[in-house]
Amino acid sequence: IAHSYAGPATFISWIVSGIAAILSGCCYAELSGRIPSAGSSYAFAFVALGELPAFVTAFMLTLEFLLSGSAVARSWGDKVVEWLRVELSVSEEFLSILQPGYGINPMACLVSIVTTLLVLWGVKESKLVTDIFTWVKVFLVIFMTVGGFTLFNPDNMTPLVPPEFGAAGILRGSISSFFGYLGFDAVCCVAGEAINPERNLPLSIVITLCTVTFLYIAAAISLVGMQYYTDISPESGFPEAFQSNNVEWAAQLTAAGEVATLPVVVLISIIIQPRLQFAMANDGLIPEWFAEMKNGAMFAGVLMTLFATFVPFSALDDFVSAGILVAFTITNCSLVVMRCESINHRLEKLLALFNLSSFFTCMMLSHVGHVGWSFTPLPLFIAWKISQTCPPTSFGNTQQLYRHEKYFTTPMVPYLPC
Repeated sequence: IAHSYAGPATFISWIVSGIAAILSGCCYAELSGRIPSAGSSYAFAFVALGELPAFVTAFMLTLEFLLSGSAVARSWGDKVVEWLRVELSVSEEFLSILQPGYGINPMACLVSIVTTLLVLWGVKESKLVTDIFTWVKVFLVIFMTVGGFTLFNPDNMTPLVPPEFGAAGILRGSISSFFGYLGFDAVCCVAGEAINPERNLPLSIVITLCTVTFLYIAAAISLVGMQYYTDISPESGFPEAFQSNNVEWAAQLTAAGEVATLPVVVLISIIIQPRLQFAMANDGLIPEWFAEMKNGAMFAGVLMTLFATFVPFSALDDFVSAGILVAFTITNCSLVVMRCESINHRLEKLLALFNLSSFFTCMMLSHVGHVGWSFTPLPLFIAWKISQTCPPTSFGNTQQLYRHEKYFTTPMVPYLPC
């Protein structure tokens, strides 16, 4: 992001995407407490909008969970080869086996198979491995951030917004950085297994989002302060930044840590996807065979392995982003529909029109720049119409409406979801 889109203003991209994630996170927090069942956005859409929107949402969640796992496995395979070449000076003859060409990635295949077998082995074992690697990853991010600030050079922060990128570059960077916030919605997929989900699920979502937003912003500032943005490596930012500052041990530790901890994302993806299939099978939308967790894990593991082995990361990344956009949008709409009364489906039509106009406006802002701001009044006007469609108690007095209930309530509905 720093090298190609936003330069020193990368932290602003993370702030923008973090705000968007927190806004959607509030909707997830309320719905996960009120509908504590497996399926995440699928379950919310099934209750609020019906079977067809729920089925579409499930397909989009599959793009998010399954293909994001494949994308990370693919990225991990590339990082392993690079790490072996740069840090361990492995011979090119051996590396040619790990990178045979034709778009095939054997290391991505390996990590996908291993994580699938781990999930098939048992949930407790998978959870233990996930917890260990997650904490290692958090400490690694803190180490990189603190190390970057010790090598901080204020001259690297100017110009804050490079003229070749501008505001449009910051927005494009926020689109790419949103990939890093994935995971809080996956918590809702295991809602049926949570203890006291009405309290613990909203709390876990809010705490997770606030924590990772802070860590991402701090890490982005430390990276662009440690190395000038044009010199930052798009593939291996922190290791090469440490290396450029002649801190070889930190570069090697960071590179090894990235290689060691990245598979946990693949593991989480393969844990979550079978639970989505389980929810759909229970609702009768897919065969009952998927209601068995091990069957679902095996099916998801095979698909993830195939995608990770043969499909390039750039193609997978685009599909994942599309799935996230639709899934989050449907979740936000589900909250508005559940909170507000709709007469003759007028609310649903306004929400569809709002989403289309918002999508078009954001496309114009990203690709045209300042001219795109002229399109912003349209979605704002439709959002105002939606607020007029909702009864006043749905957004003007949520404390009174839910004062006898123990659920987390999203403030300023429908304004905040929109």
